Amino acid sequence: DVAALEQLAEDAKKDAHHVKSIKPLPKRKTDSEVPLLDCFFAPCEEGCPIHQDITTYVKLAGEGDYAQALRVILEKNALPFITGTLCAHNCMYKCTRNFYEEPVNIRNTKLIAAQNGYDTVIGEINAGTADGKKVAVVGAGPAGIASAYFLARAGASVTVFEKEEKAGGVIRYVIPGFRISDDAIDKDVSFIQKMGVEIKTGTEVKSVQELKAQGYDAVIVATGANKPGTLKLEKGETINALKFLRDFKATDGKAALGKNVVVIGGGNTAMDTARAAKRTEGVEHVYLVYRRTKRYMPAAEDELLEVLEEGVEFKELLSPVSLENGKLLCKKMELGSMDASGRAGVTETGETEEVLADTVIVAVGEKVPTEFYEANGIAVNERGKARINDKTMETSAEGVYVVGDGARGAATIVEAIRDAQIAAKAILGHDIVKGQPVPGTEKDCYSKKAILKESKDAANESERCLTCNKVCENCVDVCPNRANISIKVPGMAMNQVIHVDYMCNECGNCKSFCPYASAPYKDKFTLFASEADMTDSTNDGFAVINPETKECKVRLLGQISDCKADDANDKLYEGLRRLICAVIDDYSYLIMK
Repeated sequence: DVAALEQLAEDAKKDAHHVKSIKPLPKRKTDSEVPLLDCFFAPCEEGCPIHQDITTYVKLAGEGDYAQALRVILEKNALPFITGTLCAHNCMYKCTRNFYEEPVNIRNTKLIAAQNGYDTVIGEINAGTADGKKVAVVGAGPAGIASAYFLARAGASVTVFEKEEKAGGVIRYVIPGFRISDDAIDKDVSFIQKMGVEIKTGTEVKSVQELKAQGYDAVIVATGANKPGTLKLEKGETINALKFLRDFKATDGKAALGKNVVVIGGGNTAMDTARAAKRTEGVEHVYLVYRRTKRYMPAAEDELLEVLEEGVEFKELLSPVSLENGKLLCKKMELGSMDASGRAGVTETGETEEVLADTVIVAVGEKVPTEFYEANGIAVNERGKARINDKTMETSAEGVYVVGDGARGAATIVEAIRDAQIAAKAILGHDIVKGQPVPGTEKDCYSKKAILKESKDAANESERCLTCNKVCENCVDVCPNRANISIKVPGMAMNQVIHVDYMCNECGNCKSFCPYASAPYKDKFTLFASEADMTDSTNDGFAVINPETKECKVRLLGQISDCKADDANDKLYEGLRRLICAVIDDYSYLIMK
């Protein structure tokens, strides 16, 4: 049926399963190398800055146990409503489901658990047993709220100082209401209020030392990157994006912008700005000007798609020069070779283009409050950022910590929560979070493998979650020769993966799909057919010389030695000894005679 085939070909050009995304695929591998043993882990949890127990709460939400799912989330995440709505969701970029159809909708599952579990869980929230610590937190944005949460939960007495009239920081005063409601923000703030944290609003702190003089054992500065970023044009004035977003929210979309608005920038703030400008009274056209193409914008792809759907017009490969007589003059650019950031560089073409513009809004990044740091005796680096100990978040001023955007520059909400955890742990001197058990059974995991099932209901995403930290085996699944084998080892909780040297043609599939920065065919413990094959390889592994006596040749860390696998006194690492014995006893078909 030629007509049907032609239609199939045409449909494939538009089918989301076959069309490449707007942006390059994000890096899906971790920076760590695959270990010889116990290599199963959930890439989503590894990719999350606070290593949330995602597989656990996704399963609980899927079972309808939203209260327990929220309890699991709150163990490591102080802001379930905010992150459930606005998180940059690096976890979803790492999800193994990306290799099937689309990632598990982790962020929305978190929000559903928060919405449905809140009424039960808020009644259980209490401060920890008082430990005598007294801590001041400067700033009630995400980093400040999270800091107060972890400290108070552990028993510290916490006071938060906020210059605005309400807690919430940029989330409340800058992020548009169509992105997140005040009610959602209030619910996250309610967790620390329930713990007895005192929030002094309308109070601007200028001297950290004055706070310390009031008897605080430590001060956490969580003021954010609150200095406006600027872009000077040769002619004409621009408006800072955060100032516009504040005005938009304060005036309920009645800021005076004119008919034509240009937004300069390509990050998430630029996307929010463009969407808000589109909703502003009197605005007819919004143009987003960027010197590269959409493909190289730093904004998340889902945010880019929302902007496109709302009718914002993209003006790519343009660099702004001057604003005059209602027109923004721009230089035309062209993409060049890749730069150090992994993005294509740009060069001028010598041509120009004009874009209609009554107002130009600049979203080019905010800066940390360098002057505040210097005034308070906090050492800064050449870029004006506070010098901090990455392991404690402490500054050069003893007992003073900096967290959130103010620490390293504008970052994500979940990174602010991570900083808060680090600082709280350093102040209290002990761990403040703990991991949760991995849910489900191996049978559950295997039942979902190789089954295509797109997301339709975030409340039931557990039906799609592969629970990779219980069963990963990507390298086993994708090996056409079955040269990677998962085996059960008596006395070990996890299955173990070995590489069978003589069955491998080094196609590299396992390297492509392994979540580690490794190639399992080179880096997993390898079974060799003979001592001669071992000599021809550099892999760590073993060759069985005599199955009856369990005598083997073993290479470990590059050194070859003799081993008797069933000898508990043998110098070989116990886990590897058990692994070799399991191969000989239960998988003898793998041993070449």
